[in-house]
Amino acid sequence: MKSIITSFFVASASVATLPAAITITVANNVPNGTVSGGSGTGAGSISTSSGTMSSNLGLPVTTYTVSGVNLTSEGGTASESFTFTISYTATTNGVTAGTPVFSSFGNVGVGTGGIVSGAETLTATISLTSTSFAGLSLTGFTKARAGGFTSGETGTFTWQSGGTDTVEFGSTISNVSGNSVTLTAIGASTLNFEGFEAQFSAVPEPAATTLLGMGTLALLRRRRTA
Repeated sequence: MKSIITSFFVASASVATLPAAITITVANNVPNGTVSGGSGTGAGSISTSSGTMSSNLGLPVTTYTVSGVNLTSEGGTASESFTFTISYTATTNGVTAGTPVFSSFGNVGVGTGGIVSGAETLTATISLTSTSFAGLSLTGFTKARAGGFTSGETGTFTWQSGGTDTVEFGSTISNVSGNSVTLTAIGASTLNFEGFEAQFSAVPEPAATTLLGMGTLALLRRRRTA
């Protein structure tokens, strides 16, 4: 009986020492990627990224590559990489229509000039497309940034979980969640989508967990035969 109790404690201790998941943040202050992987400048900046991010500058789907992510604590290397996409869709008067475009500032809108007017919506959807680390997964958007061109212009952010926030003149940074965010202008307002922050989670790779489990089983067998 003593051997079984001891084995239980050994197994419990081994499970407790499994590495915890870590969070990877990506942030882009200009959606077309001309300024990416950093905090940006001014009142409209959003938080910095982990790793180095680059973009293919495309629409309606923009592909981002994040490299130089240190995941040694999770059984990976000091230079893991992954790619994700932001897909933009637009509606006009509630009907899917219009073409998402970059404005001269690199922000995203609908149609000529790269703005979102009162009759239009713009939805950004994020997806993880490839990764060098098997234990990486997408958590979703955590922040979105938008703004109006003129004082008094307003709109709303609506995100996947059903939350909403008011977008006003200048730059508004909203705390959001889920894999999609929709920007809607109110009345005659003209807005654009100015940036985002998203998070990914990395957990120990299956191979590392398996090796730890095999070590635990070996300890259990030795205890039982002792």
